[in-house]
Amino acid sequence: MIGRQVYEQALVLLGMEHNDVPWMENMAAGCISQMLADRLYEQRALCCAQDKIPPDIPPVLDDLDEEIPYDELFVRECFPYGLAALLVAEDDRTMFNWLMSEYERHAAYYAPCMLTDLQEADE
Repeated sequence: MIGRQVYEQALVLLGMEHNDVPWMENMAAGCISQMLADRLYEQRALCCAQDKIPPDIPPVLDDLDEEIPYDELFVRECFPYGLAALLVAEDDRTMFNWLMSEYERHAAYYAPCMLTDLQEADE
C-alpha cells in the first residue's frame, strides 16, 4: 500500500475532497512517517510472528507515492484513522479524539500480548 492510498482513505473518513484541502497533502507524508515510528512495536511483532526479519528503526516516508513497508492489512486497517486524526488535530478536537481512539483500537488488535506468571495471593 502506498502513502497516497492511506491519504485518500483519510480524506474519506474526514468527508473531504482533494480540492477542498490541497494543503493537507503536504503534511501527509510527515504524519505517516510519525505513525511508522509510533507503530514500530506492532510491526516488529507481526514480522516475528511471520518469521520475517523485523526492522530495527522505523522507515521514513518521503513521498506519498512510496510503498509503506509495513504489513499491508495492518496499514490498511489502522493508518487511515491515525492520518485523519493528525490532519485535523488543530481544527476539530472532537473528530480528532474519535479518530485517534479508532486508530488506537485498530492498532491494539495487532499488539502482541505479554504473558507473565501469576503470583499467589498468599505471598
